[in-house]
Amino acid sequence: MELKVIIDDELYALNVPDEIVRNADDFFSRMDRDMDQGWQMGRDWVPHPGRVERLQIVGNKLLTALENEDHNLGRMMAAYILSRAPEIDSLVLDTSGEMQNTEVRFKGAASAGLTFSSSADTGPHMPDAEARAEAERQVSGVYKVGRHFSFSVMNPEDGSWETITTGKDEAEAEARRREMLLQRYNALAVRH
Repeated sequence: MELKVIIDDELYALNVPDEIVRNADDFFSRMDRDMDQGWQMGRDWVPHPGRVERLQIVGNKLLTALENEDHNLGRMMAAYILSRAPEIDSLVLDTSGEMQNTEVRFKGAASAGLTFSSSADTGPHMPDAEARAEAERQVSGVYKVGRHFSFSVMNPEDGSWETITTGKDEAEAEARRREMLLQRYNALAVRH
């Protein structure tokens, strides 16, 4: 299998033998149990990392392995990502030290220009139709404030709303809104 990673605008295709992805589930399960205890992600403590946050955490470990030329660790981190997200298109690794800025791009979503970043949802998952409706409820439409375009995102934990201002381009605002909508949907939807 192949995992595409982008580091500082350079694309790397990491080849991972299928048997590692299939046969290292005990190792991957230990990694999941470690992350179940919560994880320090940059400045934030995340008590219950969601799916994308786990991919960001492991992506950060992958970046460290690549920088240190630790090919075995890098291969295992890439295998974890492929095992937990077989529909992944690419991983844009953040090199600034803020792993939450790592972008996870999924096949299909990538062709629509959608990416998936950290999920604030840590609650139970729900069927796709409900998840779609709930995601639409938690992410407002684009609106204009002065000369800038914005949209709002609800914090599902306390019901407060955060306004995200994107600039003077309505198309850019709509693209960022779709990213957030996909993030919320993916966090809520049941994955089979």
